[in-house]
Amino acid sequence: MKKSILFVVALSSLFASCAGTSTNNEDKVATSSDTTEVRTVECVASGDVVFVDLDYIMASSKLYATEGSALEAKVKEFQQRATTAQEGWAKKEQNLANEYNKLQTDAMKLQQDYEKGLITTLNAQQKQEDLQKKGESIQTRMNALQSTVQTEGQKLQEEEMALTEEQAVLMNRFQQLTRLALDQINADKRYKMIVNAVSVVDADPTLNISDVVLKKVDELYEAEAL
Repeated sequence: MKKSILFVVALSSLFASCAGTSTNNEDKVATSSDTTEVRTVECVASGDVVFVDLDYIMASSKLYATEGSALEAKVKEFQQRATTAQEGWAKKEQNLANEYNKLQTDAMKLQQDYEKGLITTLNAQQKQEDLQKKGESIQTRMNALQSTVQTEGQKLQEEEMALTEEQAVLMNRFQQLTRLALDQINADKRYKMIVNAVSVVDADPTLNISDVVLKKVDELYEAEAL
């Protein structure tokens, strides 16, 4: 589920200078204690570009911990239930098809035996009636199965749409929190540009401000609950 909801967030470039700061990056870099070894930057030299890892921020955020993980569990449970239902319907349909094929074979054999004089007319009629009843039973069960598939399938589709909407809302909230966090972090126009890590081919890890943004996102999320 993490991958299914961690969509790429398009971030606009922010053009501003790093007012009143030193050009020595080493003085402004703090190393995170996180095991992922993501480097945090309070401010970089004027003209530098910094980047953020949005997947990391989302997966590590309190928003995901409290709401995203619960939604992930709901999606997983739904997928398992939907798969089980579909497999069950397919198995029942195959069983009915096998019954129908056997019925056709039995009817053909009955016709051949009667033509060869291996069975009396009375017995042939009785067997024909039995085969006809079996055929009607198969058709009745097939109609019932189709009705169940249509009804239950519609419910599953509606549930899937609801889950998809929940995912979209969660991502919209994450995008909003991230946007607000970036606006506040760069309120003094310290960074000329902030880019998404997915667009970065190679960069100095000290330009990664993901932990700074994560901290601010969590602060904003907690403020929402107050």
